[in-house]
Amino acid sequence: MAHRKLKLSRTEARRFLLDYHGLGPERRYAGKAGIMDYIRQAGCIQFDPLDPAGRNAELVLQARVERFEPSQLDELLYADRLLVDGMDKVMSIYPTADWPAFRRTRERARSRYGSIPEVAAFVPVVREALEARGPLLSRELESGVKLDWAWSPARQAKATMESMYLWGELVIDRKQRNQRVYQLAEKLLPEELLDAPDPHPADEDYARWRVLRRVGGVGLLSPRMSDAWVGTYFLKAAERTRFFRELAEQGRLVEVETEGLSAPHYARTDDLERWLDSGSAERWSSQPARTSFLAPLDNVLWDRRLIRELFDFAYIWEVYKPAAIRQFGYYTLPVLQGEAFVARMEPGRLPGGERAVLGWWPEPGMRLTRDSQRSLALAFSDFRAYLGCDRLAVSEQAASAEPRLERLANSRPRRARA
Repeated sequence: MAHRKLKLSRTEARRFLLDYHGLGPERRYAGKAGIMDYIRQAGCIQFDPLDPAGRNAELVLQARVERFEPSQLDELLYADRLLVDGMDKVMSIYPTADWPAFRRTRERARSRYGSIPEVAAFVPVVREALEARGPLLSRELESGVKLDWAWSPARQAKATMESMYLWGELVIDRKQRNQRVYQLAEKLLPEELLDAPDPHPADEDYARWRVLRRVGGVGLLSPRMSDAWVGTYFLKAAERTRFFRELAEQGRLVEVETEGLSAPHYARTDDLERWLDSGSAERWSSQPARTSFLAPLDNVLWDRRLIRELFDFAYIWEVYKPAAIRQFGYYTLPVLQGEAFVARMEPGRLPGGERAVLGWWPEPGMRLTRDSQRSLALAFSDFRAYLGCDRLAVSEQAASAEPRLERLANSRPRRARA
């Protein structure tokens, strides 16, 4: 099959990417079924424990899912077991049905950690404790031994249980805030899932699957290095390029040519054809621009160079920068309105615990028209509902940057009837 190329204008490419992620003019996902639909399409969403306004995975979903509540995600993870915490693009949340496909990842973890003497010695202790006592936090087991670990020295129980989790012998029963309560995988996941063979036993088939999965995670992606490829240690740049070419020749990827992009980008064929048949132009022209607050590790931001080239928006997550050298805030959320990034917003809490807009940085040239004010007010109304608060305080910096922000962040606009 011939390698297919398709030219999209910058407007078309932006709209394809946003529609693909459910960030177009209307929310198309709702409830737990909508959460599952999005995560199946994207493959995974990234987990991060920082929680200034919900964790990253929850922020990803609140931007897409109508009336999203964090409890819905918890139910899918720890009651329904349709989703699982695991390694994909770093620590992620992905469909439990994909568990067999990550057998290589788990085997690599067993090879890496299982031979550490302190870990190997404590594995039987963990197994016996979980059998006898049920789900446990690592702090509920103690040996008095510490060992060098990822970020800092760790207790033997913590290192061992984390290792057993990474190689798939343990899974998360539930979380107490960010602390994992572990249980034996055999107690929580079906035997047929645990025993299922790797669906991609050949290395090259597995690599092609990972490439397609990662393209699906972003929607539009290049083989050049970006954060989108974190977690695919086995794929070097030349190999990615070869697999992109092969998948394009097989008709599974389409090369997208767009003015301003400095490298070839690709979309999954079915995703692009579905969008081309969806009546995008009419939908975008007939509905008002929607405003969304995006997570800092949102799938649409995984390739930040693409976002810079396609949207003229340079986003950097400054959470690990010292405060003195940050350009914006500690945990800023990109503000998307229509098909443009118009501002950055930092959510958080005041010293007394009140939810607040701690920072607001409009993009150069941003103008708040009557329509854009209404769109922003609707977004803040949804955000307050997601946070479970009636009011957002507005910091002095944010109010100075946009004097109308106090009113917009706390108004109760009526929604147009469908």
